[in-house]
Amino acid sequence: MLYMLKQVYINKTVDISMRERIAYIFDEFENICVSISGGKDSTVLAYLALQEAHRRGRKIGIFFLDEEVVYQSTIEQVRWIMGLYPENTIKLWFQIEFNLTNATSFKDGQLKCWEAGKHKIWMRAKEPDSIQHKPWDRDKETVRDKNKGFGFYDAIENFNNYRQGTAFLVGLRATESPNRWRAVSKNPGYKDIYWATKMINNNVTFYPLYDWNFHDIWKFIYDNKVRYSKIYDYMYKKGMGMQEIRVSSLIHEKSFKALVELPEFEPKTYDKLLKRVQGISVGHIYGKENAMLKVRKLPKNYKSWRGYRNFLLETYPDESKKPIFIRRFSRQFDNEYVSRQQCRQLILNDYENNLPIDNGPDPREETIKKWRELL
Repeated sequence: MLYMLKQVYINKTVDISMRERIAYIFDEFENICVSISGGKDSTVLAYLALQEAHRRGRKIGIFFLDEEVVYQSTIEQVRWIMGLYPENTIKLWFQIEFNLTNATSFKDGQLKCWEAGKHKIWMRAKEPDSIQHKPWDRDKETVRDKNKGFGFYDAIENFNNYRQGTAFLVGLRATESPNRWRAVSKNPGYKDIYWATKMINNNVTFYPLYDWNFHDIWKFIYDNKVRYSKIYDYMYKKGMGMQEIRVSSLIHEKSFKALVELPEFEPKTYDKLLKRVQGISVGHIYGKENAMLKVRKLPKNYKSWRGYRNFLLETYPDESKKPIFIRRFSRQFDNEYVSRQQCRQLILNDYENNLPIDNGPDPREETIKKWRELL
């Protein structure tokens, strides 16, 4: 199904609308917290929110959940944001233990960020003023997936839940994907505001950037001379597409292709990553191979994607995760179109279903059938 986001143009620029939205949130909430990743969207959001806080003489939280295995440029960007208006910033730089999916290795399918006892091989030393221990009640801690253990989204959820009456500002944009469009504009989450989500403890998540597009972000950065991660420049010069240009974790199933260019972009980061995480060299060598991690070309020894999927499933090395794939695949179409996507999930260790499968008839077979009927 194709989702189309209807755009209605008004006699007002996006940055003016954005400032009005942020001002409204400041009027409504005493406690405000902006989540940042070091990327372009959250940089613009934090920049505008901090300007409003500075204008009003108030303090707001700037929350960064440090995944450890990120670009050094990302860390430098976060430090810049945290130091932009120090008198108006409550620094919430979290460097706690949590699990990340490692899409580059079957043997070590997870990485425990900031794992105790491994400080000698951490990507870098912890920030001297970061939050290094969980501030919430451990006995009431929630974990979504017991198989994975305490993960990235668990850390965010528990951080949100232990606060009261807080407005969380998140830099999601509806035009990035249908899932994000549904997330940021489905139903009113606060009074009559639909770019918000109601949470527990009188907390509300707001998406003030929801109607900005890719070009709005970059124009604002240019017009206001806002600092941004230089990784974007490197990626653009290498001809990467908009969906590939991202600055998040270097090892999960949606960003492993960055490992191909990492030695050129940040050689020191790549060297540290090799020592920290299993499978990095595989991601570097095969990240753009159609027959490997991209799973676009069928290996020569197999006649069908079904056969290749069955082989990958039979030889999947993590027995605790194999039943997850078996149950998921049993509910899906058994055709070549779906099987290729299933192969991708198996190869990228995507037991969490972060790369959801388009479960339907093979479009190619449907097209052939249509033309046979017409001819």
